Amino acid sequence: MEIKQSIEIRSTPEQVFRLYQDAATWADWDPHVLSASLPEGLRVGAKGWLKPSCGPKASIQIVEVTEGASFSVQSRLPLCRMVFGHRLAAKEDGTMATHWVEFSGPLSFLFRYLVGRSIQASLPDTMQGLKQSSEKQVNAA
Repeated sequence: MEIKQSIEIRSTPEQVFRLYQDAATWADWDPHVLSASLPEGLRVGAKGWLKPSCGPKASIQIVEVTEGASFSVQSRLPLCRMVFGHRLAAKEDGTMATHWVEFSGPLSFLFRYLVGRSIQASLPDTMQGLKQSSEKQVNAA
C-alpha cells in the first residue's frame, strides 16, 4: 500500500521539475527537509543523502528520472526498501504534482507503521511548499 498526495500547481511541469533538480534547495520548499545533497545531480544511479527534520540522516539513491516529468529516490532500511516518487502531469491550467512513498521487503510492514504515519502527515505541507515555490517562480518571471 502506498502513501500518496497530489496538488494542482499553476506552473508548467518543466518549471516545477527545476525545483527537484537541485537537492541543495529542497529544504527551501519542503518544511520537513533540513538539508539534502546529490553531488552527481538528479540522474539515475546518483547517490547522496537527506536529513529530515525528524529522524536520522539517510542515504539516498536516484532510481528513476524522466526529465520534466518524474523522479524516484530510494532509501534502504534494514530488510526494507523505501521509494519516494515524484510525478508531474500537465493540465490545461498548470500541473498536477503527486508524491508517493512505497515500502517493500520483509520488514516493510514495520517501517510503514514506524515512519509511514509521519510521512503521511508531512506530505500536505511538502506539497503546499512545492506549490508556493513553483508559483512564486512563475510570478517572478
